[in-house]
Amino acid sequence: MAFLIMAVVIQDSLAALPSVTNNVDPVPLMLFVPLPLVIGLMYCLDSRLDGPEISSFRRVRLLDVGMVLVTVAIVEAISLILGHLLHSAQMTTTGRNTAFLVGMMLFVRALVGQPAVLAPVVWVVIVLLFGFQIGNEPYAWTILPQASNSLAAGTISIAVLAVGIGAQIYSRKVT
Repeated sequence: MAFLIMAVVIQDSLAALPSVTNNVDPVPLMLFVPLPLVIGLMYCLDSRLDGPEISSFRRVRLLDVGMVLVTVAIVEAISLILGHLLHSAQMTTTGRNTAFLVGMMLFVRALVGQPAVLAPVVWVVIVLLFGFQIGNEPYAWTILPQASNSLAAGTISIAVLAVGIGAQIYSRKVT
């Protein structure tokens, strides 16, 4: 619900944030919208009692993967529908950006555990500080501020999500 409210309120709003590379040209605030959702997803994944889940008959790994995929799919659907209805180019990229940030968080989580919640936040800050050329044109590596029709950004987002889910499946001790 918070995602939906933030997305509708922010839409195509811009803010002049400090940057090392772009002389403080305004950047889209929609870059921040996926962060509460990604942090909430991390909280859900880490809210577990490992002992009972290890000994359970349920397939906890598959349930976690299902929760992640359903969450990303719902966000993508909301982003595309609202982007179309509100004629907001930034809104349509939010689903792709969420998939990218969730995948990144899952991959880093497999390596370092709970501190991985900071990975998406750090990525957004790096993009804001170093990701724009003069004239507010994003560098190709940034992914998040790329245009909604960017095939490379979409492909990379899907790949990062797949790698993150794979890392989640193979790193967990629960079954």
